[in-house]
Amino acid sequence: MQISVSAHWAVNDYGCNMSDRPTVVRGMGAQRQCLTPEKPTKEVAEIGLDAPSAVGADPAFAHREVSLGGVSAERIEGRGADGRYFGWLRIPSRKILISVRTHDPEVTRRILDSVQLAGVDHNGCPDRRPPSRRPEATHPGARSALSPAHPTSIAVCYYGEHGDALQSSARLSGAEAAALAAALNQAPAGPNPDADPKMCLHPPAPPPADALLIVEDAAGRGTIYVAFSGCVGRGLDNGERRAQVSASLVKMFMEPLHTGYVFHGDLNGR
Repeated sequence: MQISVSAHWAVNDYGCNMSDRPTVVRGMGAQRQCLTPEKPTKEVAEIGLDAPSAVGADPAFAHREVSLGGVSAERIEGRGADGRYFGWLRIPSRKILISVRTHDPEVTRRILDSVQLAGVDHNGCPDRRPPSRRPEATHPGARSALSPAHPTSIAVCYYGEHGDALQSSARLSGAEAAALAAALNQAPAGPNPDADPKMCLHPPAPPPADALLIVEDAAGRGTIYVAFSGCVGRGLDNGERRAQVSASLVKMFMEPLHTGYVFHGDLNGR
């Protein structure tokens, strides 16, 4: 699911200690727990799970059935008691709810008009987590290094711990992509040791990858699977080479997503 907002809007400036800045909210993940109420001065466009009982739309709001690429949806628009212009787009078959709250009815309308369903998002990330735990080694340099040394871009596709839907994505380029590639290639060889079962519950089978790193350079494109949130099966894998994931490495590619995450690191800091 994709929406368009003004470039100056923040991403996930919501919840504990949020500001009054307009924001998109999607795939927030783990976050601090405190009560910071949403003020009527806040403008929000949120992609979340369908929860019609939580919509709370005034019966006087305009309701209409719409279609997104052949997928049925319900659109609701109106002005709330706090003065903001509310809008919802419910897609029951996908269990998705787009919720918009702005100061201008035209802004709310434009955001709802921009909603698109996409099998691959604007950063090249699949909308569903790949079923396999290991990628095909598609980049010609996969045997010699985990990542090309001079990538033109690295797309970060984050799926998280629960469900297979894409939660958020980002694309790194320039110095950021080069720094991440260098860190990937410096990672110790082999998978991370499994966590102590006395400290971390071991599932019957290793969980799927939390994120994909789609690395592209002049020679082609390759994918690195990253598993880090579980107790077992953690590490980096490009289909030819495996390496260990660390807290500092996870931070490098997760921070651009502006979403919370969990890393069950080892006691030695890895």
